[in-house]
Amino acid sequence: MRAFLLQRALGAAGIAVEIVTTARSGVRFLEGLGTTARLLSEHFRVEFGDRHDMSRARTDRRVLNYFLLPWRAAADLHRLARWASDADLVVNDSLHPALLVAPALGFPRPVVQLYGENLWRAMEDNLDHRAPAWVVDGYRQGLHAVRARAFARIIHTLGSTEPDAGLPRTFRLVPLVARPERTAAQVRAELGVPPGARLAAVYLNPHFRHPSIVDAVEEGLRRGGYRFHAVGEGYAGRPGWVATDARFGDVVHAADVFVSGAGMGALELARSAGTPMLVLLGDQPEQARNVAELHRLAPDFALRSVLVGDPDLASAIDTITSTVPPRTDTAPRGHDPATSDWVQVFQQLVHAARARATGRALPAARRTALGPGVS
Repeated sequence: MRAFLLQRALGAAGIAVEIVTTARSGVRFLEGLGTTARLLSEHFRVEFGDRHDMSRARTDRRVLNYFLLPWRAAADLHRLARWASDADLVVNDSLHPALLVAPALGFPRPVVQLYGENLWRAMEDNLDHRAPAWVVDGYRQGLHAVRARAFARIIHTLGSTEPDAGLPRTFRLVPLVARPERTAAQVRAELGVPPGARLAAVYLNPHFRHPSIVDAVEEGLRRGGYRFHAVGEGYAGRPGWVATDARFGDVVHAADVFVSGAGMGALELARSAGTPMLVLLGDQPEQARNVAELHRLAPDFALRSVLVGDPDLASAIDTITSTVPPRTDTAPRGHDPATSDWVQVFQQLVHAARARATGRALPAARRTALGPGVS
């Protein structure tokens, strides 16, 4: 979704964006939003179970094989270099390993590392208590070294956006989220939600796939008297669910409660909309950090969480959502400073990349390549 929002915002500012993703599901997701993407390869991915639980050992093995087998990482970098031959920037969204190390390997285009603050921390801590201390220290030092070799870094954070003085061209931004284009009354009317009825906006990313989860979500919301609008790639064939919704942000702004995982974008969407949020937590360190950080930064925000593995998940969802007070109508926002900040940063980086390239011929119309990775 972030790639789609950036493509739209930067396109309006005259910066063309080509999206590259690493999964066929990502291609289909973007097609559902009305845009196209190239598929790099599916050799790398973070391994999850069907309950949003991250498998560290399986992910480690996949990363190792990805780098050791020459037709994987090396081939992906060669393909990206060819695709980005006329690009100003290549943006590595969410720390894909090939582009993380690419600047240290002499990749021919400027690489921008774009990642969530807590994703980086979880990546740093990945080997803690699982490997000898000297391995952990070397791993962490290596991560810092390859990050420093990037042309720039964009960190999205729920906390302070003060500039980072440690490395040049390092920016800290509020997560980019969709802003509403319709009023709450318009959204509810289009969804057929009668006046006075409660509405839940539900988004479950593709790592939620187990039938028991969606059964519990639906049952818990029904017990609480909610109508719901549900989006989830893993449940696209289920009655009442859709795989994508380009205007889902409107629904969150109109809803009485937002049910989702704890990605930083989802948390920022709920916080900016003022919509109470119920988080479904699996075994994913980054998202647990996100929840803890938002509790610390905004203690008055109505954020509750429940473990996906709760033996009576439906009752837990019912108990939490039943205490949410009714919402009032919300008008669409006008100027969005967060999006403006993202656009200004990319404008600066494109200008800096072109300045660095002075001395060689530049095409009349340049583009920014975004990829790989869709979040």
